[in-house]
Amino acid sequence: MASKTELKNIHQSTYPAISPKRPELSTKGKNALITGGASGIGASISKAFAESGITNLAILGRTEKTLQEQKKQIETLHPETTVWTYAVDVTNGNATASAVKSFATSVHGKIDILIANAGYMAALGSVTESDPEDWWQGFEISVRGNFNLLRAFQPFAAKQATVIHISTIAVHLPYMEGYSSYRASKIAAHKMFEYYQGENPDFTVIQVHPGLIAGTEMTKRFGASVAEWGLAYDDAALSGDFVVWAASEEAKFLNGRFVWATWDVDELKAMKAELKTDGSRFTLGVHN
Repeated sequence: MASKTELKNIHQSTYPAISPKRPELSTKGKNALITGGASGIGASISKAFAESGITNLAILGRTEKTLQEQKKQIETLHPETTVWTYAVDVTNGNATASAVKSFATSVHGKIDILIANAGYMAALGSVTESDPEDWWQGFEISVRGNFNLLRAFQPFAAKQATVIHISTIAVHLPYMEGYSSYRASKIAAHKMFEYYQGENPDFTVIQVHPGLIAGTEMTKRFGASVAEWGLAYDDAALSGDFVVWAASEEAKFLNGRFVWATWDVDELKAMKAELKTDGSRFTLGVHN
């Protein structure tokens, strides 16, 4: 997505440094779980992890048919990956906990990588004129849903687990008419993951703006706004491949940070020493 950023090199499609086929990014022998992993950006992330050789991949979603289609596609192309599917609404704490426990039990081990991708965009409208149920659904999924997910994950997390929260550029943009539900709920979720990282110093927690991907439920709600804003869509593979990189050893220096999938990873790696001395860089807040 073409937008103002601190970094010079911006990508709109995938590139060799984040290729899931790089041996350095291999996830062979690991277990990963992703919410919303059968459609949209989540589907791209699931496919990228399969390309990186993930051994066991759990996909949580609401629609059984979509989940089974994704499972079949991944296992056909990548027979070394076993896909476990769970038709779950993450706003249901008990059902979420049961699904996570079932996956961990089935693979006889801990969960190495958690991708929190579930989200919701309410119909655009003002705070006072929106449908209350629809407006609040953003908080039910982005906040309560991720709250349930983190609590379900905790007992089965590997000692040095990696957690990637799929956030959004919207959390640090100024006022835009109609987006109160989406942006307020995503900001709340973003801060919750910041606290989760602080409370679990042995984990790597990175928050990622995945780019602007055409055809997702989120971008469908944008309508003509994308063209009006002068923006361009990003390749779905860019999001998936970047998340695989973010879950690798190469990205551990970004623990506690908020990054964009469109940023160049070599440029980010060149900032490693700088980030060690600047705890506020690439975090959500007011910085001088």
